[in-house]
Amino acid sequence: MDIRKEEYQKVLDKFPDVISVCGDNFLLHFEINTEILLEVDFRKYPKKMKAYLINNKRDKFKLSRIVSSLRYWKGHSAVSVLEIIDEILLLIDNIQLNQIMIKKDFLEGLVDMCQKGHPKKMKGVLGVHKGVVSEYIISSRACNDSIKDFKLIRATCSIPLDFSYEGTFISRPSGSLSTNEKLNQIFKKRRFTMLLAHPYNISDNIKCFDTSGQILDHIIID
Repeated sequence: MDIRKEEYQKVLDKFPDVISVCGDNFLLHFEINTEILLEVDFRKYPKKMKAYLINNKRDKFKLSRIVSSLRYWKGHSAVSVLEIIDEILLLIDNIQLNQIMIKKDFLEGLVDMCQKGHPKKMKGVLGVHKGVVSEYIISSRACNDSIKDFKLIRATCSIPLDFSYEGTFISRPSGSLSTNEKLNQIFKKRRFTMLLAHPYNISDNIKCFDTSGQILDHIIID
């Protein structure tokens, strides 16, 4: 059997209401709400598949940069179409519910790093894999220089400019989780920002914010 047919059958078994575009079972639409469709194109599978969000004006938003399985796609080890769809729907749910999911052992690693580095402030970017925050990229010495203003985009700063890294991480040795104008500018740079304050207790000393500075619920998972 054509591998694409096998993948389509798996999708159909889980999502019987999926729409085949113009009768093509390898070009599918999922209704997210009355205004948004998810389009999944695996006509060339196992080559890299494509995924878009489409609004009612037919504008398309490409998902390959913010969906980790698409971002790191390797042709010789293609991820199943159903797994990609599940990851995209989880991402959409997290955005709609205004929440961030964080892997517990990863967060414990951040806490340990901050405790060992205290009272030094730690800054960096966060990567999301399959809908869960689970990667930290530390910034260069230049970015950690307390004399300079912290910016995500600066010639002397080695923080990746790749916006597939969706989050910003900042420790607060002062113990304060309050925001200010400088932080509000940082919030706008990526999809979310995580603050972790001294004494770095993950139940009481962590807050996540979206680009507008609104608090996101954070869910810690095993």
